[in-house]
Amino acid sequence: RRGWLVFSEKAKCTNCHDGLLLSDKQYHNTGIGMDKPKPDVGRFTVSKVEKDTGAFKTPTLLDISESAPYFHDGSVKTLEAATDLMINGGKKNKYLDVTNLKPVKLTKAERADLLAFLKALTVDYDVTEPTLP
Repeated sequence: RRGWLVFSEKAKCTNCHDGLLLSDKQYHNTGIGMDKPKPDVGRFTVSKVEKDTGAFKTPTLLDISESAPYFHDGSVKTLEAATDLMINGGKKNKYLDVTNLKPVKLTKAERADLLAFLKALTVDYDVTEPTLP
């Protein structure tokens, strides 16, 4: 519960990670890869809207502790590092989504609670093959 409060109230992760899938299904620039000589321009490829440069769809957080490496380019190896990057406001660039992504100061205990919450999002389910006609 403490981790949920950090996630939703203090860090405001629910700006983008909300709803049943913990995703707003929208596109945001978090700065990942924008420091490369030829960055992946993401959503801009389709929309041709400048503000979409470097924007990628918000992923679900279900099973997040089981899905390393992180971000669209796999550039972040651990959940802890990915969390730190996000709570520090992403990677600065011209198109960074500063409306939804702002740096937040967490205590060591709050960071631990947030990580415990994220790790609790692991789901256990079986997908069975449907009977075909």
